[in-house]
Amino acid sequence: MVDPEIAYDEQPFELYFRNDDRTEFGLLRFERRKDNPYRDYQAMVTKIMNDADFREALRDANTASVWKRAWK
Repeated sequence: MVDPEIAYDEQPFELYFRNDDRTEFGLLRFERRKDNPYRDYQAMVTKIMNDADFREALRDANTASVWKRAWK
């Protein structure tokens, strides 16, 4: 949700991810968008996909329900 009362850079940022087999789910979250150290979306995706230890730290089985509800 976007709150117009809060500056864009101060709003939370969440990136949900899963593998193609839908056996691994995860969430990369920053309390404030400006705290995101990655240059852009592609840099974040590359970090998640190419760094198994980083990806493992973000795994969250609870996010599976988000995928089932939003993307069939």
